[in-house]
Amino acid sequence: MEELRKRILREIFVAPSVVLPIVGGASAWLFSWAGGGSDMLNLVGLAGVLGGIGWFATRFIFQLDGLSQKAMQDLATEALQKEEAHLNELQKRLATDKDPRTEQYLILLRENRSELEKIAQTPGIQLRSMEILKQARQLFWAATEQLDQSLKMYQLAQRLTGSEKQGVLAQREHCLREASESAEHLRDALSAFRQFADKNLERDMDSLQRDLTESIQAAQRSEERMRDLQNRPDYERYLNPES
Repeated sequence: MEELRKRILREIFVAPSVVLPIVGGASAWLFSWAGGGSDMLNLVGLAGVLGGIGWFATRFIFQLDGLSQKAMQDLATEALQKEEAHLNELQKRLATDKDPRTEQYLILLRENRSELEKIAQTPGIQLRSMEILKQARQLFWAATEQLDQSLKMYQLAQRLTGSEKQGVLAQREHCLREASESAEHLRDALSAFRQFADKNLERDMDSLQRDLTESIQAAQRSEERMRDLQNRPDYERYLNPES
């Protein structure tokens, strides 16, 4: 909200149509003062300053809603661009593990999220879709975190040998299974959400919300477990307790 407020104020106060007349008017007054006083320059200065202030007031009173909407859209666009850049970078890194599954899971996740957000804009269901969309996004980012963790475990395994390496790779497989399950849950959510959009059945929407909540909780437990595991001082040996 703070960033949105700053963006709106910047749109109102720093717009060229507001700033330039005021700056021009102030400059005319300055030249008038430097030249010993000029009625013409004083008049130009007054017109410029009052014109800028008047246009600011007009924008604030009559254009505030439109400026607020534009600011929100700009922020949403910037956030989406950052997310896409992050996902593109993750997909590029996943290519280094020489395992096609990780890239396939990420591509599936991105496609399903994109389609789900598109359906959520269907007229008549936007408001009811907000919570579903929020949960779907949570599941999406939890699944991408699982893929990121699997890459870190692959990189760790490359520094190990023997049973320690096998222990890390076994943990990585477990992480990948959970990432795959999260991707499947998101795909199922998309299918159920598409049916809801077609039929507008409240019962189906409630069921979908429960399923998404359970999937998110499972993904979050997996994420917490992997973080606890990696924070252990004896991380590598813990992965292979028989060593």
